Amino acid sequence: AGDIMSAETPKNDAAASADPPTDAASSGKFKLYTKTGDLGSSCLFNMERRDKDDEVFEALGDVDELGVCVGIARTFATEAAEPDGEMLTRLLEIQSRLLDVGSAVATPLQSSSTADWKVKRVEFAEENITRLEGWIDEYDEELPPLT
Repeated sequence: AGDIMSAETPKNDAAASADPPTDAASSGKFKLYTKTGDLGSSCLFNMERRDKDDEVFEALGDVDELGVCVGIARTFATEAAEPDGEMLTRLLEIQSRLLDVGSAVATPLQSSSTADWKVKRVEFAEENITRLEGWIDEYDEELPPLT
């Protein structure tokens, strides 16, 4: 997976020696590639470079995969056509919060290179956890006891 950053902002020697930005890059659009090749590292939200085998990227992949699983569940819930749509609404909310979790994982709070505004941007409100736990409790009440 490549980094998504502007071609105008080289982040390593390979990027610095890359071709000059094209008209598309200078227009403020982001490129889907960095022209740096696969140097075995990638950037976090705070622009800190880490090896691609760093545990933070494993965690990001896990969060992304969970989001996909929730999306598949939404597809099945849509097909089941729940009358009030509550399950669909909740699954959409969960997918959205998983994107927030990914942002938080990609922003190491202990790093000196994480700006205060970035820390604020990825704060994860306790109410999100409380809401999810409440939903789990509701659904658990409907299940037969485990034996």
